Amino acid sequence: MANRKLNTKLLCGKPLVDALELLSKMTRVSKKTSDSHLEKNEQSWLEYNEKIKHGYIEFQPELTEFSFGSYRKAFTKWFMNGKPFCAARNSCEVIAVYNALLNMKLADEEHNFPKLLNYFEKNATIMKGYFGTSFAGIIRFFKKNGFDHKWYCGKNITRENIDFLQENYETYIFMSYNNTENIIDMIHTMCITLEDKGYFIHNGFNGLVFFPTLYDAVVKYNERNGYLSRPIIVMGINKPGAAAEVKENISDESSENIENESSENIANELSENIENESSEKSENE
Repeated sequence: MANRKLNTKLLCGKPLVDALELLSKMTRVSKKTSDSHLEKNEQSWLEYNEKIKHGYIEFQPELTEFSFGSYRKAFTKWFMNGKPFCAARNSCEVIAVYNALLNMKLADEEHNFPKLLNYFEKNATIMKGYFGTSFAGIIRFFKKNGFDHKWYCGKNITRENIDFLQENYETYIFMSYNNTENIIDMIHTMCITLEDKGYFIHNGFNGLVFFPTLYDAVVKYNERNGYLSRPIIVMGINKPGAAAEVKENISDESSENIENESSENIANELSENIENESSEKSENE
């Protein structure tokens, strides 16, 4: 039985999203370091993308050849047993974004996995990548590129609201505690898509499991492994307009521009989304 002090009820929903965003604003990877990773990651991607046959990224532990994050040697010695930091450890949010774009047929050369790693390193990493990527950074990315999107946090993750996402959006990203009884079991962020056999969680821990509804996928994602998970935030996404094209080249965008987009605006939208009960009031502008 997990210690009650570690139960995920202590920090979930909007307070957690806000806390991770605050950490992200203080501890992102520098542009110089991130850009130094890009060339190597592009080379690694040529081989890995062939391996997965240009499909979804399903097995994060395989991404040992991709750099993501920046740490002093002493830090990696203490917390990583001296192993170099890489995307196999901490890139689940970026994988989720890539898989969502792929599902919408928008993961083109300018928005491939290495360029997404580069973008999120500079604009949304938490503790220089040790705790992955801020979900607010994911929201900023889709908002800035003109995607129709909507999310629900914490207690607003109800069957009614998730059914609304299922009926009105084509691709989904959600962040969840892996084990509701123990924060130490950490957080995972994944993309969900509708396949012929049902809703499928990409890069999850379930194996080849399909769920009858989006809500079942969100609330039961780690059930097969004997854990009751706790969803933190769920987001529905549609293509940006009839042309279905991402409007901006993310590799050319500076972190300053993203910050000018305003994390405060994202936080305000999150607040509105959580505080308003009806779906009409909680829709994003």
